[in-house]
Order: sequence, then C-alpha cells, then structure tokens
Amino acid sequence: MALKRYQMLCRYINFVDNKPIDTSDRFYKVRPILEGIRENCLSIEQGKLFSIDEMMIPYKGTKAGSRRQYIRNKPKKWGFKFFVRAGIDGFVHDFFHMRAKQRLVQNHSQNMKKLFLAVYFDNWFTSLELVTYLRKEFGILSLGTIQQNRLRGCDIINDKDLLKKGRGSYEMRCDNKKKIAVVKWAHNKCVTLVSSFVPLNEQTSSIRRYDKNMKAKIHINCPTIIKEYNSKMGGVDLTDMLVSLYRTGLKSHRWYLAVFSQLLDISVNIAWLLYRRELQELNIMI
Repeated sequence: MALKRYQMLCRYINFVDNKPIDTSDRFYKVRPILEGIRENCLSIEQGKLFSIDEMMIPYKGTKAGSRRQYIRNKPKKWGFKFFVRAGIDGFVHDFFHMRAKQRLVQNHSQNMKKLFLAVYFDNWFTSLELVTYLRKEFGILSLGTIQQNRLRGCDIINDKDLLKKGRGSYEMRCDNKKKIAVVKWAHNKCVTLVSSFVPLNEQTSSIRRYDKNMKAKIHINCPTIIKEYNSKMGGVDLTDMLVSLYRTGLKSHRWYLAVFSQLLDISVNIAWLLYRRELQELNIMI
C-alpha cells in the first residue's frame, strides 16, 4: 500500500454514522466494531478456568474527556479502563468498559452456569458476599485476594503478629455453612485470600525465595491456595504482555482510534493463539 493511501485511510476511517448521535452510549464511535469483536471472542471454544482483571487501553490525549482514566500502578497509567475475562492461556473471551457492568451482567446471567467452573480475581473485585453468591446462585467457584476492610469481622490474625512469626507463616479461617475459607500468608508482606473451593489442610509445599540476611535463596512454606492463585490468575496479564510485544502504532487525536487499535491487536493475538492451539492438537511443534 502506498504511504499516501494509508494516510488517507487513517484520516477518513470511521465506524458509525455521526447522524444521529447516541448520547447515552459513551463509546458509540466504536460500538459496532466493539460488539462485533466481543461476539467473536464469546464464540471461541472456552475452557472452564478464567481470570478477571482490568485492562488499560493506552491513551494520553485529552479528547476523550472523562472516558480516560489514570491508574497509578499500571504500566500504561493513562487510558481507557476495560474489564476482561480471559482464559488462563491468554485467550480473551469477554470484555466491557467499566461503565457497562450492569448490561454485561444482565446479558450473561443466564449462561454463567454453562461457561464457568472457576474464576480468579484480585482484591478490586473480591468480597465475602461475592464469593458466597457466585457459588450459591450459579455454582461458580472462585478464588481471589481480598482487602482487610472486606473481611466482615473475621477474627484472623493481624498482619503485624503474623509477620513476627516469619516468612511462610500462615493462618486460616473456615465457614462451613457458607463454604468459604480465608487464608492469610506472610511473605515480604501479608496477603489474604478467600476461596470457595481450594482445599485447606496442614500440608504445605515449599518455595524458594531470596533472603536478605542470609544473602541466598531459602525454602519457605507456601499453602496450596497461594500456588493455585499464582498459577491461574495471570490470564489477563498474559494477554497484555502478548499485545504489548507488537502493539499497533496508530497515533491520532481521535480517542476512538486508540480503542480500535487495541481491538485490532487483541484480534491478532487471538488468531495466533488459535493457530498455536490447532497445531498442538495436531501434535506439530511450533
């Protein structure tokens, strides 16, 4: 393609008729392609284990108004915040903008039993009420880190006392009636997790971590629930990593082109994962 033709296409590319304008939809500029790619993601053969996390679509411009957000702990701090459901292998199966949560729940509440076996999420989402509700109403098992102020009076040991016991120390609490368990584990800091399915027992495995005092790696205790979370939670992060490797450089003052660029990259990434999956099924080495 000639450079001038590419520049002309970038200049005139559009996804909707601007007359009339749907003021109730903040993403009407890209709604057709947004929904089209989302439907294709939903149609992909899915597993039973999913991670749910935030995804930032990078955008530093000011034309997007309040659609753009700032999240301090993200590699791309400015952009559009989307929630993503991804398989543990990096496949994106569903996504939506954070202001569209209610519509997504309404559309998929009837199909949740068919799609999910277990979901993993971080402390932005996790609460004792949510973990109980998912299992009771839909039969969905869940595991996630949880903030201290959401423990609802659980009498588990506080962080300071647990850290005094040393790295690898942990304490657990169970509610057999609601079928949930809370575990707090001491590493460099304390981390608290709640689960509705990971078995709890006194048997723990060990992991190797660096010790500053001994200046060497040592073995510390690690409960099963920690390893389960670490091994299954990274689906959305894996997608972010794969997308960032070959990100489409589509610079423009029009905010919706940043969304289109991300959707394009997600589509290419899914196509590659599907290709790799089919080769693996045919026992062909990549």
